[in-house]
Amino acid sequence: MTEKENTATEAVPNSGEIAFIDDRMVRIIGVPFFGMVIPSATGLIDPGHLSFITGLFHYLYFILIAWSVWEGNRFLLYRYYPVMLESQSLFQKYILILGLNVFFTAPVSFFMLFLWKRISGADHLSSGEILITVAVIVVCVIFVTNVYEKVLFTKHSEREKRRFEQLERVRIEAEMEALKNQIDPHFFFNTLNSISFLIDHDPSRAQKFIENLADVYRYILRSKDKNLVLLRDEVAFLKSYSSLIHLRHDDAFKLNIKLGDTYRQACLIPPVSLMVAVENAVKHNEISGNNHLVVDLEQSGETITISNRIAKRNSARESTGTGLKNLNERFMNTLG
Repeated sequence: MTEKENTATEAVPNSGEIAFIDDRMVRIIGVPFFGMVIPSATGLIDPGHLSFITGLFHYLYFILIAWSVWEGNRFLLYRYYPVMLESQSLFQKYILILGLNVFFTAPVSFFMLFLWKRISGADHLSSGEILITVAVIVVCVIFVTNVYEKVLFTKHSEREKRRFEQLERVRIEAEMEALKNQIDPHFFFNTLNSISFLIDHDPSRAQKFIENLADVYRYILRSKDKNLVLLRDEVAFLKSYSSLIHLRHDDAFKLNIKLGDTYRQACLIPPVSLMVAVENAVKHNEISGNNHLVVDLEQSGETITISNRIAKRNSARESTGTGLKNLNERFMNTLG
């Protein structure tokens, strides 16, 4: 069975994750606070006319109401926050928040207050007083949810900024790695020798080699300020780059590209990423007349797979895995 080395990269972005808030202390303080203040402010509980045990029971029940309402609205906010982020209209976003608050908080509060009225025997309380308390709870929930939304938006913006900065750092490292591969003295030595030989023996191939070398540099310089490029352009660049490897290793290197034309036209990919993956295979595998290196570039659904048979060089240094790690970070930050 042939041993394979695989590098898989997604060509279609996935939706981002939500930046959760560490609000444990706020909930520990906020739930009892609202559970005690609201019934006292609305007159549902009058501590002066209740025994300590009875008053404690009433307040504990209202703290339970506050906890249920808080946790329910918190869950709904996290559940639907991605929808809010995608909304282009600030009005639509706040209508959604208001709708979630009202349609969850009002019935839950009314039911639990009505149940409390029956359990506690507070038959003197009118439906109007209950409704006023529900309205106060809804207003408090809208206020707290608005604070949550502001904090979530700030955290999301900060995370996106950090992600962009990380992407820029990884992209620059990848570009420097690509340029370093091209300006390596050994590479230049082989390149100049190859050009010199071809000029004397096959001028047309020498001209083609120089054109491909120029295409490689031109593409790297042209895409250095881009986060994504068309897969079509990346494949064209990879062909120019692989032609240089062909000349360096004669027929011992082969690149098989099996990608649909529609897929190439529609998909975006970080620039120079395919070249980094192929160069990784060239760098760490023996390429000779007895050990041919065949790199397969294939499409599987929404995934591109780059694979090759492993034939490690005897003289090669132990791989640090930095190249593929940086490549993976570029995809995670660009498409994640």
